[in-house]
Amino acid sequence: MLTIWAPMVRALLLSALTLAPASGSPADEAAPQKPAVPAPEAPRQGLEALLAQVDQAYARRDEAGAMDEMRARLDEAEKLAPNDYEVLWRQARHFFWLSDDPSLPNDQKSKLGKKGWDYGERAIAADPSRVEGWHYAAAGMGNYSLGIGIFRALGEGIEGKFKDHLSHAEKIAPGFENGGIQTAWGRFWYKLPWPKYDPKKSEKALLAAIGMNPDNVRAHVYLADLYRSEHRSKDAQAELARAAEGEPGRYDAPEERRWQAVARQELAKP
Repeated sequence: MLTIWAPMVRALLLSALTLAPASGSPADEAAPQKPAVPAPEAPRQGLEALLAQVDQAYARRDEAGAMDEMRARLDEAEKLAPNDYEVLWRQARHFFWLSDDPSLPNDQKSKLGKKGWDYGERAIAADPSRVEGWHYAAAGMGNYSLGIGIFRALGEGIEGKFKDHLSHAEKIAPGFENGGIQTAWGRFWYKLPWPKYDPKKSEKALLAAIGMNPDNVRAHVYLADLYRSEHRSKDAQAELARAAEGEPGRYDAPEERRWQAVARQELAKP
C-alpha cells in the first residue's frame, strides 16, 4: 500500500510548497494591515497647547479681542475634552471675569455668574481635590446672587452653598489668587443683610487678604465700602487712595486696572 500512495503524497507536498507564499512575498505585502492607533498623548498635547493659549489670553484679558480669543480656544478645548478638569475650571474662571464687570446690568451678571457657577460644579465633580473648581464655583455663585438680589439668593439657599464651597477652597489652598478667598469672605459678610451683616468679620477677612497681598486693589476697595457703611469716611478715603495708587502688573494687571478704575470713580465723587 505504501508503494501505491507514496507518489501521491509527494505530489501533494510539492503542490503545497508551490502555492505557499514565501516570507516577504507580494502576497504578504497585499495582506490587509491593521490601522495604526494614535498615541494617547497626541490629543493631550493638542489640549495642552489650547490651554496654554487660553492662559496667555487671560493674562491680557482686558485688551481688545482677548476675551473673544479665549472663548474660541476654550470652546475648542471643551470639544476635545468635554469633561477635563483643566478645561472646566478655566471655563468657570472665564465666566466669573465676565460676570464680575462692575458696570454690568444685574440680569447679565446673574446669567454669566450662573454659567461660571455651573462650570465650577462640573470641575469639582471632575476633581474635588483641586482648589480652582471650589473657588470659581463660589465666585460665580456670588455674582449670580448679586445679580438676582441678596434676599432672593437667601431664599434659594445659596448662603450655605457659598460658605461650603469657599470653605473647601480655603482648606485646599488658603493663599489662592493673592488673597482672593479672604477677599470673597470679606465681601460676603458685608453684603449680607441685617442681622447677618457682620462688619467685624468682614474687616478681619479683608485685612487678612491685604496681609497676604498688600497691593490687593479689590480688597482695598471693598474695605473702603465697609468703612463708609460704618461711618468711617476718612478710613474709606484712605483705602480708596491706596487702591488707586501704583502701576498695574504687581500681581494681576487686568484685575488691578479694573478695580483701580472703580477706586478713582469713588474718589472723584463729591
